[in-house]
Parts: sequence; structure tokens; C-alpha cells
Amino acid sequence: MKRFEVIAALAAALMSAGVASAQYRDGADTAAARVTLDACLDMARENYPQIRQLGLIEASEKYDLSIAASTWIPQLSVSGKATWQSDVVEMPFEIPGFELDMPHDQYSLTASLTQHIWDGGASSSKRAAVKADAEVSRGQTEVSLYSVRSRVQNVYLGILLLDEQISQNRLLMESLMRNADEVKAMMDNGMAYKSDLDMVNVNILDCRQQTDALCADRAAYVRMLSLLTGQDMSGKELAVPSDAEAVDAATVLRPELDLYAARMRQNEARMKQLNANISPQFDLTLQGGFGRPGLNMLENEFAPMFVAGVKMQWNIAPLYTRKNDIRKMEIQRRDIELEKETFLFNTELDAAQQQTEVDKARMMLERDDEIIELRESIRRAGEEQYRNGTIKMTDLMDMTDDEHDARLARSVHHIQLLMAIYDLKNTVGQK
Repeated sequence: MKRFEVIAALAAALMSAGVASAQYRDGADTAAARVTLDACLDMARENYPQIRQLGLIEASEKYDLSIAASTWIPQLSVSGKATWQSDVVEMPFEIPGFELDMPHDQYSLTASLTQHIWDGGASSSKRAAVKADAEVSRGQTEVSLYSVRSRVQNVYLGILLLDEQISQNRLLMESLMRNADEVKAMMDNGMAYKSDLDMVNVNILDCRQQTDALCADRAAYVRMLSLLTGQDMSGKELAVPSDAEAVDAATVLRPELDLYAARMRQNEARMKQLNANISPQFDLTLQGGFGRPGLNMLENEFAPMFVAGVKMQWNIAPLYTRKNDIRKMEIQRRDIELEKETFLFNTELDAAQQQTEVDKARMMLERDDEIIELRESIRRAGEEQYRNGTIKMTDLMDMTDDEHDARLARSVHHIQLLMAIYDLKNTVGQK
């Protein structure tokens, strides 16, 4: 593979990671501070605007639970009235010694106190529904936040890939500079032509041009990582993750599973509400006041009064739709189970494919080391052959390019292995 082909492969790898490019001017002197991928993932989570939604969900849940609990607080109401009636109760006959004189103007001031003593489980089922709804909202937020991980990982590993390319270009530059010095020495002894030196210088300029382009791309990735994490990453060295970490592809720990579980609890809570809706409710009532007439309608005087008792309410209207409501809840439960089953099925397929990519990348890395060793040996032999005049400079440049391409390919394969490992970890939800 020639150098331009490797660069094309590099670009394709970066595009597949979903990373854009811009400019970078600081070179590779980024050893001032060191940061890990896990640290970047934590910072990106805390920096993502949607993280604040978790606090809003918690506050809303607290208020809703307080409202649900208020149904057990005694309900007090005060009312008063003054009326004038066009007609009043009169005796149809006279009773000696008794006179009924009902007033046309009547007055009353009363206070009523009502206390639930049994609500059929309505308040407890409402509190359970509030908690279940909050769990579902939190689960949905966690699923959204989880998608940020892949974006951070792609940018982070994209920077490492560019660092590898810049490092390999430095090694190529050192090799070319050595060749230039040898050609100059041979020209002084009349053993080489100026065209040989020009050929080496063209390769040096091409190497510098590639390095400038890679550094420009790296600056764009660093700015993207800074935006994602909310921290300035321009002066920090990124640690290379270990590629020896084993991933248990059979164990899925994705936040979607917690969301499905929360939705099932939400379904159960709503089912309990259906049961509570058909239960009778009992209240303790107490009413007291002052008015004319009092409870004794035959007395035309202001008098105190009070009434105490137990009241039952039973709304049987929910019984008319209960069967359909239960069927609807059952359909929703089955729908959740089907979504979960489909999600696990697709996740297992993706994990199997990504495990294949991991194994493939490891195998290619093993071959890369052997290829590099052979290419280096061929290039050293070529330098000796050029000094002896048995090959041309074009042949030596081809050998140098081949060695560089081999090292470049290994860098790409190494980062591809890391990408495959973290793609697999993301798919199964392992951190």
C-alpha cells in the first residue's frame, strides 16, 4: 500500500467515527496534562445540558407526591348565608298554648370538617403511579445521555489515531533526512546525482505537508472534545486505553433495560389505580355552626348546632369500562415485553458482529508486526545497496514508503481495535 492509499484509509476510518476536521497549530507538545477516556466520558455526561433534566424530574416527583399525600389532610370549609323566604312553614290548625312563628329571614354560619378514613387505596396507588412515572422519565433521560458516550469515544479515539499518524510521519521524516545527508555526502564524492537529492527533498516536503494536514485535523478534534466535556483539552495528553481488556458480550447492561423495567412498574401502578377506582370511600364528617333557626326548625331563635357522621361514596361508573381498561393495560404490558425482546435480539446481533471486528483487528495487528519487521529489514538493505550503487534512488524511496505504509497501517489497525472494543462495550452497556 502506498502512502496516499494509507492516508485514504485513515480518512475513511475517521469519517466512520463521525469526526470532523479543522486546523491545529500547536504541534504535538501536549504532555502538559494527561486525561483518560473514562474521565472525558464523566465530564461529558455532567456537561451535557440534558443532565439538568434529572433534577427537574426529582423536583416534580417530590411535588406530585406531596399533592397525593394531601388527600389525607382534613378538609375544612366555612360557609355562611342569609336568606329571605317568600313563604315559611305554617300550622294548618291551631294548637292551644302553642304558637308557630317561623321567620321569613334566616341566617346560618357553619364549618364543615371532612376526614378520609378509607379511600380504597386511591392515594397509595396514586403515589405509586407518581414514582413509576418519575422512574420512566429518569430512564428516558439516561438513555438519551448514554448516546453521548459514543460521540465522545469517537472523537477521543480519533485524536489518538491522528497522534499515531503524526508520530509515524516524524519517523519517516527522520529516515528521509538521513537519506538526504547520505546523498549529499555521495554527491561530494561524485557517486550520486542532484536528481537523487531532489527526489528525497520532494518526499520530505510531501511528509511535511501531510503532517501539517494531520495537525490541522487534530486541532478540530480537540475543540470538539472540549465542547463535549466543557473543559479545555488543547494542552492535555490523551492516555491510550488498554486493548487487552476483555468484554463480556453475553451480559447486556444497557440503560434501556432499566427503562423497560420502569415502564413495567408503571403499568402495574396504573393497574392498581384501576382497582382503587372501583372501591368505596368512607369519610368522617363533622359540621358545626350557629344560625336561626337551628336544627330545631320550630324555634325562632339563634342557636348553635352540630352534626357528626360517616359518609360513604361509591362511584360505580368505572365498572362499565373496567374490562376494556384491563385489556388495554395487558396490551401495553405485552408491548413493553416485545420491545425489550426485540432490543435484546438486535443488541446480541450487533455484539456478535462487533466481536468479530475485535477478533479481526487483533489478528491484523499480529501480522502488522511481522510485516513492519520485514519492511524495515528490506529498507536497511536498500540503503546499503544504494550506497553500493546497485539500485536507484527511486527504488530506495519505494522501500522507505513501504516501511512507512506498514507502520501507518499498524497505527490504523490499533485504533480500529480500540474503536471495535469500545463499540462492543457501548453495545452491551459495559463501562
